[in-house]
Amino acid sequence: MRSHSWTRLLKRKPLVGIVLAFVIFSAVVTVFRLSSSPRIEVAKYLSSSQTRSTSAVELSWPVPLSQSKESSAVSAPLKRAPVDDEQIKKLRMIYPLLDTNGDAYVSIDELRNWIISKVKEHLQGALRENIFLFTAIDMNPRNGHVSWTEYHSWFLKKNGNNDTKPGDHDEMHPELGRSIKEKIAWDKAAWSEAAKTDPDFLNLDEFLSFRHPESSHTTLLGKADDLLGEYDKDADETLTWEEYSLIPAESLLVRYSDKKRQEEFNNFIDRNRDGKLDKREILSYLDPRNPRHAHLEAESLIQISDTNKDQQLSMNEILASADIFLASKVIDTETNFHDEF
Repeated sequence: MRSHSWTRLLKRKPLVGIVLAFVIFSAVVTVFRLSSSPRIEVAKYLSSSQTRSTSAVELSWPVPLSQSKESSAVSAPLKRAPVDDEQIKKLRMIYPLLDTNGDAYVSIDELRNWIISKVKEHLQGALRENIFLFTAIDMNPRNGHVSWTEYHSWFLKKNGNNDTKPGDHDEMHPELGRSIKEKIAWDKAAWSEAAKTDPDFLNLDEFLSFRHPESSHTTLLGKADDLLGEYDKDADETLTWEEYSLIPAESLLVRYSDKKRQEEFNNFIDRNRDGKLDKREILSYLDPRNPRHAHLEAESLIQISDTNKDQQLSMNEILASADIFLASKVIDTETNFHDEF
């Protein structure tokens, strides 16, 4: 009955039909605008957030990002490391894992999330390995401490010197290759740094600091104490911006241009915005699990490799910067960490 009444009304008054059509059309347009406007706003936000972080960021990777250590410009000429076919194949296999939404491009969010997952995986693995390796080396005697002799014996056997006993060989290691000698020298220096209670023995936590300093809370706490001890000029157990700015750029995990460095201090390190860094804030920023580091590395990789400046990376762009990616936490998380620490 209601449909018949509408039909009679439209026949008698054509103007009503025009008005009704206009109302329907307006409603459709309004719904379309409402549904599309959030996407437009999100796009504007992403665009603005990307353009806000265009200042140069340099990460202290094993592969230098520029020819000058003093330079922080990512546009500077890069020293390219040779890359073989197996490494290219590895990058090709990892690319689909980076591209989580399957659109054939890797965004900064996808890159950041991958790095976060690799850091978490590495730190958890380091803790597991530390317990098993400590137990395996602590044999003579099994006393809850690893001596340098025990560790050195394990190291020599690991590197194919099964017939050599640490107690009856020349400490100068004339029979060993240069790279092994350098590793022993590095281990001795790291051992001295980690051995806080006894110079000849390491407990379980000290052994973690020795093997994986990035995983050890003791190591991070020591770094925070060192920063405060050296740069806290007024001895108030905090660092102001003026004190923090005295820290040499090469001492930081991420090296900014001067302008961006204070912005990082204000917006991301000083969490309570009181103009000072206490030990907890310094520890939080030093912690490798802090997602800010993953974001900065992802941002830097995008800046270096994004040749068409669309804020995302194709496979060809990643392959063109293969040496940079192979040295980053995207691929070689452990080596990257150990070079930083």
